[in-house]
Amino acid sequence: MKPRTTLALFITCLLAALPMHAQSAAGGAPAKAVPPATAPGTVTGRVFSPNTGEYLRNAQVRIEETGQTTTSENGGEYRLSPVPAGRATLVVAYTGFRSASATVTIAAGATVTQDFNLISTLVTDTGPGTTIKLEKFVVSSEREGNAKAIMDQRNSMNVTNTVASDTFGDNAEGNIGEFMRHLPGVDLDQNYGEVRNVRLRGLGSEYTSVTIDGVSLASADANAGAAANARAFTMEMASLNSMESIEVSKTVSADVDANAPAGTINLKTKRAFDRAGRRFTWQATAAMHSEEFTLHRTPGPDDDRNSRKIRPGGILEYSDVFFDKRLGVVLNVSESNVYQEALITTHTFNRTPTAADLRPEVLTALSFQHAPRFNKRFATTLTTDFRATRQLALSLGLVYNYADLWTPQRTVTFNTGARATVIGPDPLLRFRTNSTAASAVVNPVGVAKLGETFTVLPKFEYKAGNLEVEGRIAYSDATSWYNPKNRRGTIRDANSPAATGVNWRAERSSTSDVDWKITQISGPDIATGASFTNPSLTVNDGRFSRSTLMSGEVIGTLKTSRLLPVTWKAGLKDRYELRKFEDDQLIKRYDYIGPGAGPAGAWSNYRSAYEYDLGMIDGGIASISGGKVFLPDLEKLGRLHRDRPGDFRQNVTVPNYYESFVARRRRFEEEIRAGFVMATGAVGSRATVRAGLRWEDTSTDATEPDTRPPAEVRAAGFPVAAGRATTIQGIDYQFLSQPRIHRKGDYDNLFPSGSIKYLFTRNLNLHLGYSSTIRRPTYANLAGVWAINDENLRVTAPNPGLRPETSQNLAARLAYYFEPVGQLSVSLFQNRVEDLHLSDQLTAEEFGYAGDDDLSNYTFVTTNNSESRVKIRGMEVEYSQSLSFLGERFRRLSVRASYTRNYAEIITPNLTPHGVSGGINYTLGRCNAYVNSNWSDDVPTSVTGLSYRRHRTNLDAGGGWRLTNHLSLSVSARNLLNTPYINMQRVPPNAATLTRNEITGLSYTFALKGVY
Repeated sequence: MKPRTTLALFITCLLAALPMHAQSAAGGAPAKAVPPATAPGTVTGRVFSPNTGEYLRNAQVRIEETGQTTTSENGGEYRLSPVPAGRATLVVAYTGFRSASATVTIAAGATVTQDFNLISTLVTDTGPGTTIKLEKFVVSSEREGNAKAIMDQRNSMNVTNTVASDTFGDNAEGNIGEFMRHLPGVDLDQNYGEVRNVRLRGLGSEYTSVTIDGVSLASADANAGAAANARAFTMEMASLNSMESIEVSKTVSADVDANAPAGTINLKTKRAFDRAGRRFTWQATAAMHSEEFTLHRTPGPDDDRNSRKIRPGGILEYSDVFFDKRLGVVLNVSESNVYQEALITTHTFNRTPTAADLRPEVLTALSFQHAPRFNKRFATTLTTDFRATRQLALSLGLVYNYADLWTPQRTVTFNTGARATVIGPDPLLRFRTNSTAASAVVNPVGVAKLGETFTVLPKFEYKAGNLEVEGRIAYSDATSWYNPKNRRGTIRDANSPAATGVNWRAERSSTSDVDWKITQISGPDIATGASFTNPSLTVNDGRFSRSTLMSGEVIGTLKTSRLLPVTWKAGLKDRYELRKFEDDQLIKRYDYIGPGAGPAGAWSNYRSAYEYDLGMIDGGIASISGGKVFLPDLEKLGRLHRDRPGDFRQNVTVPNYYESFVARRRRFEEEIRAGFVMATGAVGSRATVRAGLRWEDTSTDATEPDTRPPAEVRAAGFPVAAGRATTIQGIDYQFLSQPRIHRKGDYDNLFPSGSIKYLFTRNLNLHLGYSSTIRRPTYANLAGVWAINDENLRVTAPNPGLRPETSQNLAARLAYYFEPVGQLSVSLFQNRVEDLHLSDQLTAEEFGYAGDDDLSNYTFVTTNNSESRVKIRGMEVEYSQSLSFLGERFRRLSVRASYTRNYAEIITPNLTPHGVSGGINYTLGRCNAYVNSNWSDDVPTSVTGLSYRRHRTNLDAGGGWRLTNHLSLSVSARNLLNTPYINMQRVPPNAATLTRNEITGLSYTFALKGVY
């Protein structure tokens, strides 16, 4: 019998035995028997904060006489059992609140209920017997959020950071990645100023797992396709507005999926039973950008119309409990609309001096990409919890997210020609061209990206004494696609019209700036469309991705107290995922054959009214006539193609046909069957130990064309070159004439994990953690067609036998917690990654090629597992505290700061070696203000380390004013310093030079909020 089968049977037997153990733990007495006088009892209750109207999770409840402790769970509920009969004094502690105590009398075998109300330490205690008027107290959401985070961290057996969704001020846009910017150990992947992916502890985003209430979410990104990070969760597919908090776990335990070498990000939804009574919240927002800070209509981002750049948004949230507090409902609906701009400047160099030209570096191209954008997010979350009986609770969560991005990305590139024709003693600062090969190229691209995700999360919980059984089913479906033609009425792109023989002069104020002033000095006028070629148009975008994820699991938990108090946990899970990728945009190219057709000038009458401007960088472009550079109007060209389709002829080439219908179509299935056992026990009064083992069996099924060998294709009468048919009919016969085949794989792994928490004192804690995790291969590396390049004699091929990467993770945290609402901690971690995925170059013999064509002299490029191990180490230092002890005026002042250090044995692209984050929040009377900032060091962007992203400082700020007890105004500003993202390249012996500069401007949000 296989070890995995033995483990699965063991877990099944354990789950089946849990009810019997529960009965035994409860005493095993008949229901009608009279309990002995010494039979233990049970104490239950809820912990509530009148200040916030919320029940408190993770409050510590202790019996003073015996030292027996527990923590409150969802809804503030706690349970202590078994408790000796007699009198007992209960003490409840929660940071930022006064401790509360009560004495109860427990009859033999009976259950006593004792609820607690905890009062914030900010409320003045005027003496015994005095009534505290809570209605005059104004809650500081940032302080309350920090208190929740500290209590969650103190009670978790994983090394975690928890942050409430309102900790860093209002985030009306709802971008989760933007919100996480200020957390230690967090790095961001950004496009045009928007956060797309989140990375933890120096590893790529594909090493991080994202869940909602502990359940995996489907994620699709048509832009990523089947790339290396295709498994990474895309933050644009989720909204912060319906989340109560975010939990970042740096180590994982056996009861969660093992696919998280860097850690997990768990999004916790808001629940009605965590609140008392009905609550209705609304928020109206207006978002603005520094480049269009006006209420008037201005040009862009559409070519043909003006629009207002102040964008409205709103949030509605309703929560209530019904049927004698048995049914709880939370409904959250939000929409965010923002306008933003980005301008990217790219430099291309020639660094090969000649005898006639000894200059070490010469600019050969200047490229400017202006990307205005409308970004819309809509999210709806419905959570319902129903207490069917005292033991059985049923829950249902429905989550829907929709994203709509419209960004015409307009690029203008100036090419110099040969380096010898670049005239100027200091060509990095100012120069002119003198070449017939010098040119200007314009390339507007209409990017209309849409995405939606729908998730269903039914769950049940059954509790009987010390036994709890939980079952969850999840269905999540995510789709991402591009469709500018049907969504915005534009073509995708004009395929880079070019004007040649254009000579120009360029100058800037310094080599660290990008304020280029470019003036045309000869050649055809770049202000008119007659000077530009009109290549094939791409009439629409064909990128598409879909991910469907289904899972089901059952988990049993049993608390026993024989010898030592131990919590046993075991579970079984099955998870299935289907992913599809398509990209047929190359087959959507058309040639114009209507009136005015020719090699150039066809788009003269289709000039965009949205003039090209470099004002964001204080730069400018002037043509030889003094006009502005010509760009074609994508909307007008889209209308022309729609109204006069006969004026266009589809341009179908064999390579484009192959790419669209063979190479860029993928389908991948994956099923993971898992089981785990875990035990958590207290050793004495100071130590808590957890140990667990998880088993995961992975089955993969990738479908790909059943490719006919070249000899068979030739025998059928179709010409072949480089192993591929050279006609469309031949491509159909070679790749598409037979049913697709299945490339299947199967492997299983065991993942041990453990953690120890030791209390030197009540406030000084040491936490040690270990976990074993996995990163499964990306889809493109497992299956697909071969790409044969005859010019370079290279064959790029997938590797169906590629093993997953595994990681052994160690973490340690020493934390000191102090009142009021404060902590100082130092965390160390190490990830040791084995079987690292690396690109490998092999001979035909080493690869095992045995085909008909002679490829013996070709180099085979594939992905293999590295035999070496890579260690990534890091340190995080965190400090946060409420400074209310400084006096009355500082009672609502809080500060936080953190330092992160990451290190790898080899140069690791995008690993931030040093990072600093800090913030301050202050409330005085009805006013509140906050500032958040972070700094990151130089970050390598290549394996050589010669290319890197320059250090950068970000500053966000905001404030609010409480108009009444129910209404408040707020304003927030992002990227106040307008610091650009700068990429540098160092090629010895030359100094580092700027290769890329991205500036995104400032974003403002104004909000009016009501709470009832």
